[in-house]
Amino acid sequence: MADLPHPDLDLAGARLEGARAELEQVRSTTGLRSYLDLTPQAVRPAPDNDIVGDSRARLFAGKRLYDFGRSRALEEGARSTIEARESAFLDARLRRRLEIMARFFDVILADLRYAVDTETMSSAYVAFDRGRRRHGLGQVSDVDLLELESRYQQNLVTRTQSQKRQTSTRSQLALALNRPEELPRDLVRPVLATGAREIPDYMALYEQARALNPALRAARSETAATRTALAAERARRRPVLSAEAEAAWYEREFASRDELRATLNLRIPLYQGGEDSAAVAKALARLHEQEARLARAELELRQTVLDLVQEAETQKVALTAAKLKLSYRDLHLDRSRALYEMEVRTDLGDAMTRITEAQWEAAQAEFSLALAWAKIDALTGDLSATTAQEKNQ
Repeated sequence: MADLPHPDLDLAGARLEGARAELEQVRSTTGLRSYLDLTPQAVRPAPDNDIVGDSRARLFAGKRLYDFGRSRALEEGARSTIEARESAFLDARLRRRLEIMARFFDVILADLRYAVDTETMSSAYVAFDRGRRRHGLGQVSDVDLLELESRYQQNLVTRTQSQKRQTSTRSQLALALNRPEELPRDLVRPVLATGAREIPDYMALYEQARALNPALRAARSETAATRTALAAERARRRPVLSAEAEAAWYEREFASRDELRATLNLRIPLYQGGEDSAAVAKALARLHEQEARLARAELELRQTVLDLVQEAETQKVALTAAKLKLSYRDLHLDRSRALYEMEVRTDLGDAMTRITEAQWEAAQAEFSLALAWAKIDALTGDLSATTAQEKNQ
């Protein structure tokens, strides 16, 4: 579904189409141009003469033969722009996958959190209801009863917020899928095997990302396009050689009229009023700006790789701890249930709350690790890993 129509993909696709159209436009400047000129007319050579026909038909053809590198530079720049837009389109596809994955996980986590807050609220209500009965017997003071009621009301607010978040996360997922009118209800929790992957070496991953990252490749191609644009503007001062041919038919014959004509034109710029200098300065400024953007992108990529490697390391440890805590809570629940049945202890509700919270924490760590790995794969423009994972599931 990440490759189905969506405004983000449509925008990236439109920019790619625009770049391809720009290449065709650049190519057209050196292509053959022709047109037919039809001039039906009648003239009176002198006041005393009769009106005579003087219609004509002329066929023109012309072509730029050589412009000393300007058109070649423009075409190279257009090709570089296409490469940049293709990389940007791949980057948009990767971002769509990450966005859908994150919003999908948010819905599951919102449901788990709602279960936690519901258990907490239920325990608080049971305590308040018990206190209310004891208050009626004079065993609980007014202050203690108000404390129990206040705790219940605060937990009710928290549970209501969790309930609203269930709707909000589903709306965000529907928007990510470009289906704003179809809020998903029940989601199937994916089976993830991210914990078994080995954390990559930071420098090795950075070098791989530096070579393959779609956003960085797009920035490099944009820089190359800007550099060739500068070369094209400098070529404004060079001559242009073109050829023209004409075939004509005239209703009236004159000695000065030619039926066939072929011409070679060499146009040499002498002075353009500073227009060429301004164009070169503007292109040079654009190049400096794009080079700065590229340098900044490389610096940001270095930090992003480091952050993601550390995030994967942290979440891998967190997942191990969360699974251990979940096992402990599971055993603790069994013990609390046994003691409750023997009427030894009455903290079964608290034990249910704690295991539900442990399940939420384990899911949060698992999904955070899965997202970290997905972002690491996206750094190198890898769509295959996500696709293979989806097929396995």
